[in-house]
Amino acid sequence: MNILHSFSHTDLALELKDELEESCERERFFEGITVSHKEIGEKGLKETVIKIESEAGEKQLGKPQGIYITLEGENMAGNDGGFHEEMSNHLAKRLAKLLLGRKKLLFIGLGNGEVTPDALGPLVIKNLFVTRHLKGWKEVEGCPVVAALAPGVMAQTGMETGEIVEGIVKKIHPDALIVIDALAAKSSERLNRTIQISNTGIAPGSGVGNQRNEITEKTMGVPVIALGVPTVISIPSLACDIMDSFCASQGEIMEDTFSSWPESEKYRFLGEILDAKLWELFVTPKEIDEAVKRISYTLSEGINQFVSSRTS
Repeated sequence: MNILHSFSHTDLALELKDELEESCERERFFEGITVSHKEIGEKGLKETVIKIESEAGEKQLGKPQGIYITLEGENMAGNDGGFHEEMSNHLAKRLAKLLLGRKKLLFIGLGNGEVTPDALGPLVIKNLFVTRHLKGWKEVEGCPVVAALAPGVMAQTGMETGEIVEGIVKKIHPDALIVIDALAAKSSERLNRTIQISNTGIAPGSGVGNQRNEITEKTMGVPVIALGVPTVISIPSLACDIMDSFCASQGEIMEDTFSSWPESEKYRFLGEILDAKLWELFVTPKEIDEAVKRISYTLSEGINQFVSSRTS
C-alpha cells in the first residue's frame, strides 16, 4: 500500500511547514520561504504568516507562491464571546489589507450545506451583509459592493462549482473573489481552532482526496482570496496523534521511540497495522454542529465588519 499520500491530507500551509521542518535541515527549508509569528490581544490569539516567494519554496511546501495567514487559538472551539470578537476584528483587518482598493467583491460559500462538517461556507454566506442590490451603497465611500452565493456541490447541481463561479464572474465582473470552505487538518488540535487565509485561491476537496476544478486567479481571471477552517481529520492522522499522546504518557523512552520518528516513518509503521480501508476515512468532532455554526458567525462578522469599514 502506498502510504505517502497521507501527507496530502491537510489543507493547512502551517502543517506542511511543520512537516518540512521535521524532515529537512533548517537552512534548506527556508530557501524561498519566510515565516513570522505573533500573538494578538489578550485572549490567546496567535498569527503565523508564511510567504512562499520562489519556485524553490513552492516545490518544497507543495503550495503555490503567495501568502498564507493562519489564525489560531484554543478558545475558538468554545463559546468565549470575547475571543470570537477579537478573532472577527483581526480577520476584518486582514481582509482590508488583502483587498485594498477592491470595490466590487463576490463571496462564494463552497461545500454541501446538508453535511454539517462541510456546511461552513454556506452558513457564512447566509449571514453576510450583501450590498450589490442597494442603490445608495455604491456611493458610500470606502465600502465595497458585495454579492454572495452558495453554489452547492456537483452532486446537487450536476455542475462543477468552478464552472458556476466562472459564469458568475464573467457576468458581474467583480474586482476580487473570496471563497470560504471547510478544510482538512493533520492535527486534531487544530480542528475548529484555526482559520487559514491565503491569496492563492483553492482547489475544493483537495484535503480529503476529492479534488475538483481549482478556483484561482488563473482560472477565474480575478484575484482569489481563500478562507478556510479545518473541520475533519483523516484516520491515519488521528492514529498518529493518538500514538504520540500514548508514547508521551509512558515516559521518555517510549516518547523517543515514536514521537521522534520522521513523519514518513510514522505513516509507514501505521500502514503495517491499519486496515487499508481506514486510510480513506475522515472523522469530525462530536460537537461539530455547534462548532461550525459558531465559527461561521465569527467569519461572517469579520467579513461584515470589513464590508462596513468598521476595522479601525
